[in-house]
Amino acid sequence: MLVNPAQLLDDCERAWHEAGEPSAVEEVESVVRRTMLVLEALVAYVLLAERSGLPWDAVFTRWPACTVHAVALGVRREAPGLARLLSEARASVVEARPELGRRRAASRAATADEVWITAAQAAASSLGWSLRPPATAAPPDLPPAAPAARAGATPPELRLGPGAGSVLLVLPDSPGPAGWQLAADGESITVSPPHWVLPGPVRRVEATDPAGTTHVSTVVDPDTVLLAFAADGHRIPLDEPLPATEVHLLHVGALETEGAQAAVVELPTPYGWSGWTLSKVSLAGVTRLRASGAALGNWLEVAVGRSFGWEGGATLPWLTAENGAPVWHRPPALRLRRKPGEPEARQWQVEVRRPGHEELLACLTGAPGALLDPWQDVPGPLLGPYEILVHRPDRRRGWRRLTAFLAEGVEAIPSAEWRLLAPQGGLVPARLNLRTSRPVAASSNAVAFAPYEIAKELVLRDGTSEFRVEVFVPHSEVRLELDGRPLSWSVRPLDIDAADLVRDSALTVRLPEQAVAVTPKLALVVEDTTLLTLTPERRTRTRKGDLRYSLAALTDTVRECDQAELRLLIAGQSVHVGTVRTQPIADDVVPDGTGLLLRGLRHSDELTARIYRVLAPWQQPLSVSVDDSGRIPLPAAWRSAGPLVVSLRAGTCTVGAAPSWPCLRDRDTLVLRRSPWTSVVVDATTEARTTEYLGGRGTLPRGDDAIPYQWIVAARGRDLQACGAKETAPAECRQALGEDGPDALLGAAESSLRSGELAAVLVGSGLAALRIREVVDPAAVRPVWRRAPLCALLLTAPLLPYLSDDPAYEIDELYPEEKELLDEMGQFLGEAGTVILAGHGDPHRTVGRFDAHVRILDGLPEIQQQAMWRTAGVVPRGLLDTDTRAAAAWQAFRDRRTLQYYAVREDCEEWLEAVENFLDDGHDLLARAFRDRGSGSLRGPSEAWMRVPQFSLGCALIARLAAVGDQRAVRLERGLRPLWTSVAAHAPDLTAVDLALAECLVTTETVRAAG
Repeated sequence: MLVNPAQLLDDCERAWHEAGEPSAVEEVESVVRRTMLVLEALVAYVLLAERSGLPWDAVFTRWPACTVHAVALGVRREAPGLARLLSEARASVVEARPELGRRRAASRAATADEVWITAAQAAASSLGWSLRPPATAAPPDLPPAAPAARAGATPPELRLGPGAGSVLLVLPDSPGPAGWQLAADGESITVSPPHWVLPGPVRRVEATDPAGTTHVSTVVDPDTVLLAFAADGHRIPLDEPLPATEVHLLHVGALETEGAQAAVVELPTPYGWSGWTLSKVSLAGVTRLRASGAALGNWLEVAVGRSFGWEGGATLPWLTAENGAPVWHRPPALRLRRKPGEPEARQWQVEVRRPGHEELLACLTGAPGALLDPWQDVPGPLLGPYEILVHRPDRRRGWRRLTAFLAEGVEAIPSAEWRLLAPQGGLVPARLNLRTSRPVAASSNAVAFAPYEIAKELVLRDGTSEFRVEVFVPHSEVRLELDGRPLSWSVRPLDIDAADLVRDSALTVRLPEQAVAVTPKLALVVEDTTLLTLTPERRTRTRKGDLRYSLAALTDTVRECDQAELRLLIAGQSVHVGTVRTQPIADDVVPDGTGLLLRGLRHSDELTARIYRVLAPWQQPLSVSVDDSGRIPLPAAWRSAGPLVVSLRAGTCTVGAAPSWPCLRDRDTLVLRRSPWTSVVVDATTEARTTEYLGGRGTLPRGDDAIPYQWIVAARGRDLQACGAKETAPAECRQALGEDGPDALLGAAESSLRSGELAAVLVGSGLAALRIREVVDPAAVRPVWRRAPLCALLLTAPLLPYLSDDPAYEIDELYPEEKELLDEMGQFLGEAGTVILAGHGDPHRTVGRFDAHVRILDGLPEIQQQAMWRTAGVVPRGLLDTDTRAAAAWQAFRDRRTLQYYAVREDCEEWLEAVENFLDDGHDLLARAFRDRGSGSLRGPSEAWMRVPQFSLGCALIARLAAVGDQRAVRLERGLRPLWTSVAAHAPDLTAVDLALAECLVTTETVRAAG
């Protein structure tokens, strides 16, 4: 007999509440069976609460008597015990509802017996009962578990990377091989500790650890467009005053200050943060500041009283921890924060622990503004990472966390303060000597650096534990910028494609400040003949030793050369810093025994190949170093993996910077179509069966587990067909997704595809026009917002009328879970979406159209086109905000030659006319939006590509009208779909914007019509 879990719990709650606290005698079999059912129900509701982002202990608060009886049964029974019962209950629940067992649903609270015992004690106290678990359990007077949980589940930390060259999300170590699941503004990625390099500015990152706990880190606030970092790289939260000391500020625009004039030194922009400025600023005397790119009046206060952080101490500039944190050889003191006028009677409590451990090493208190020595009671030697938790003893909120890596008594002496670039590439060799005091010892007392070694690993030991650190000496390096976007630093000569010179390119060389007394010049050399010399740009606010050379002037000179060298002329030496080539790195790739062989190789320096499996496009690529002969060794499993895509990059690939799938049009991307393939179906997993299907064997796997693979195949179908996969696979996957309906939209969250990639599949599968009458399970939709927000928007569409000002839709009528979905929608769409849904006009209705202004842009050189569009996307904003729309239009503009093929067709003009006639017949609001996207009169068929933005929005409007039940729109969308699918494949970001915009406009029209 099926039992409703909520009804079962409610009935037992009443019965057990009336019966009182659990009896000490043995229960009869029927009571035991009922209690086990209750335990399963409680576990299920804990998992559901965590999956929905609700407090898990709300379950025990609602059913306190059930909680006490269930726990009492477990702690009294010597076999199997509470922990075993909880584990069995969870297994039973997950078998019935598999989605509750996925990684994204945290499960510790559902199976940890100490958590249940603590909850049962609180429940018993609320009922006036007593619960005395056995001695092995937590004692009744145990304090609340919140601080211990905080110590055990260290959240990720945002910090400035070593040398200020990147922004890192530092991830705590986790047991087991499983990695962290990150969702950065809807982009999904799996990474491993110790850190992840942010590829650019994002609004927030949701990090889910292997245990299933999700931590949210806010990165960029579009209203402040400023990130502050302390001298040791830790991020300074902006919800409290900035310290009046020297800090690093990453910001958009110039810095504006009040009070004293800030001393500012501009540093090279971190990797990926194009359009941003990194400044080292002294805030002494400054009362408040703002970035000029921030919202008007958005000032940040500078602390007038004492700021919170480290003071004194000394770091070893040649050593860093694994996560990039500095190493202190003289421990620092801790300055407690004190606000102006704050009484000294309010004490701070300071606790010292090892990261990830609950054991308390020291605990002390101090008055606001006091300078404390947190290490005075910590047993020595002080070696390794420590974590400081600072809080008010009388408050549960407001915990502050600092970390410090100590190496007390360790000294380091380098052979040179700075390593210069060697004439033929690499760095001048160097040596670092270390001295330690017992019982601390180092794995090596002398570390030698070869020309291409910039860091080495070292192990410090204290007799019982060992800790890994990185050793380096400050050095010169070079960096390439493309489209204003800085790439990673390198000590090797750069490989520069001549085709990239027109992309607003520049070369930056980092030198010691004393080396630029005479300005070095950059020379273009062909066969030992200097053809051209460049002088660095004058940038008064930058670090004196960082020289930036614009490379656009080299474009015409290198056009007739097969290869040229870039040499830095400094102090009488000619240093090789780059090679400009006019041909691809290699001509072809062929199998060669146990690996691959590059034919026609033109690159003699370090080279990395990223290899992708065509029959498993969801797998992470294999990164392999290419040897001097052009050979790429392969593991045994990859030698029979079928067709392969090989993407070549000079040097070593930057962590986290490689795209999930390569661009086949890149001339340094090679395809090996005829490659041996061995059947992989052994355990008949969905992944293996999908690979078999792409190889031409078997049928397309169906079911919930197969949906993410279907999304990936459909999104990358053109490339997979071109590389040798089954010809009909993309079409069959799109059809399967269309048949699965809402389940397909839910499954998109597991595909890790970008919103643009999802948009093209939404169009081709017909899901863009899917009618969804209600949000059946808000808890299941909420995680989709993190990884596939465009699909989540379509699933949430029935709730959007509640964001209008219409009195027929009172938002208080919604359940809390439904309100949370609308909150997510607001963050995804941005302010413009909220404005449109509220019944006001589209504030950016003309952004993205191709009109006379774009015609002028089409006639300019590419470098000028880049300069005009560069600012779009500098600050991460909502999908319907002006910058995001402009960036999507720029993507379509760059592919206008391909889009011309579809736009010049006769049926495109006919469909545009059909859409216009349809909208003019009773859809005034939508018709105005459609006309706002018009390109105006064209000068001939060669400008047909200018119709694309209007065609894209028109199709989206028809699809969303079909989704609300308009049968005429349903028939029209089916006719539009083939051409719309082709356009969406080449303008995916524009398609995503238009689908979201159409949803808002159609919702507004529907609300008005109902009113």
